Amino acid sequence: MTEKERIKVQMKNFFNRLKKPPIIDDSEVHAPEDPEEGTADVQGKPSKPQYRLETTNVNPFFLDCRGVVGAKELSDIKPNERLASCLHWMFRSNFTVLFSFMCLCFFGLIVLFAGFISAASRLANDDCVRAGGINVTAFTDDFALSWTTFSTVGYGSTYPALTNENDNDDQCLLITLICSMESFLGVLYSGFCGAILFGKILRIQSHAQVIFSDAIIIRYGRGLQEYSEDDDSDSDDGSEDKKILCPVLEFRIVNRLFNEPGGEIMDASINVVANVNARDADPNLVDALNSSGRSKLLRRYSYRRENNSVGSRRFPPINISDSIMSDTQSEASGRISLDSRWSKKSSKGLSSLISRNHRAVDEDPSARLVAKRIFSKMYFEQCEHPFFKRVWVGRHILNGESPLVRPKVKRLIRKNNGYWPKELNDYTSVRQSLLFNQILVSLNGVSNLSAHEVYAQKIYDFVDMNVGYQFVNTLYKDVDGTLKVDTDLINDVREQHGGGGEPLIVDD
Repeated sequence: MTEKERIKVQMKNFFNRLKKPPIIDDSEVHAPEDPEEGTADVQGKPSKPQYRLETTNVNPFFLDCRGVVGAKELSDIKPNERLASCLHWMFRSNFTVLFSFMCLCFFGLIVLFAGFISAASRLANDDCVRAGGINVTAFTDDFALSWTTFSTVGYGSTYPALTNENDNDDQCLLITLICSMESFLGVLYSGFCGAILFGKILRIQSHAQVIFSDAIIIRYGRGLQEYSEDDDSDSDDGSEDKKILCPVLEFRIVNRLFNEPGGEIMDASINVVANVNARDADPNLVDALNSSGRSKLLRRYSYRRENNSVGSRRFPPINISDSIMSDTQSEASGRISLDSRWSKKSSKGLSSLISRNHRAVDEDPSARLVAKRIFSKMYFEQCEHPFFKRVWVGRHILNGESPLVRPKVKRLIRKNNGYWPKELNDYTSVRQSLLFNQILVSLNGVSNLSAHEVYAQKIYDFVDMNVGYQFVNTLYKDVDGTLKVDTDLINDVREQHGGGGEPLIVDD
């Protein structure tokens, strides 16, 4: 609805309210038998009216006269939308396009002011533009005066006429004002362009010079065991099949400046978050994140404590719900028992732990267009690197506490004492046991070269996952014995030890 149509509707509603409402007999009003029948409307129209609530506009001059500052001036700070979009475009565009755009604006403003100078000179009988002390009338001389004024170069050969060079002192006042305004705008324009270029350079410096692997791989079963190249012996007693370690998800990061002095990233850390639809997540977790009935469901939800430094690949689940006892109250003294107080403290601890590691985002309340999503933090074996120089491999264990594993598979892992179920030990079952939308990886650290904080992000989709493969080694020694990294091999994989890799679609 346009602004004019909105004003017409407001005026129409105003005059309708002035009319006296008709008297309605209560006997003639009948409530519909079906509650939805009264709210239902003609097909194709909404069943309920829709309203637009906006801030009441008050004249700011009236408030200023009374010395009152309105709420709009305090909180509603809205910059120019066109200017903001232009600035965003300048930061997104490359330097070639930005430099061309700045040159186009530069010459456009010069030509514009040259036209103003030429028109003002015609009004003053062509006696106000001097070149070398001689009166000139050509547009090229006006252009020369314009660009020397806009750029504040001021060679001195072309200038507005002075008062001692004309009979009338006010004859060239208009050209002098135009040149003064042009000089002021030229200073602003040069500062604006310098700020944009400086901001783009700072933005480039804030990006970490790293390369993320395009794929994430999952090793499972015998692929988790380390074999030597000449070891072909297999165990036939079946003892290894009794306890199968949980699969491991891996991706790796390579530092582009591995061969440059000062190219290291100090105190680097990665933060990985999984994006899962609420309908695919653990029902107990979804209910615990909801505001209704939260305190009751927190006792049922089992969540392990935070452990950033993981020492083993098997994590026995910690069922906190078994240790939380129900609230009891002594009838004699009327005081809550020690178990009840400890239970409340544990519930509060679980609540803060869940809210710290899980976030529910509901973009569409009706869940018709976009499903409710849950962002869960993923724990890795090495979340921090004090001196990231060459290669960093991130490993996440797909156990009963991983947000990527389906709830049904999590229950099987808990029943199996933290080990992977034997019936799911193949690439098809492993892939079907996982479900997520995206994996968001964020790297932060301090560049040893510029001493500034740097960051980098990578988003992995479900199609980027490859089961039953492992990354090839990218490190090698040069002829002089220097350890280097072959960045061309960052996305190269091979089938894991013991086989079991899923078929890949290889381009010929």
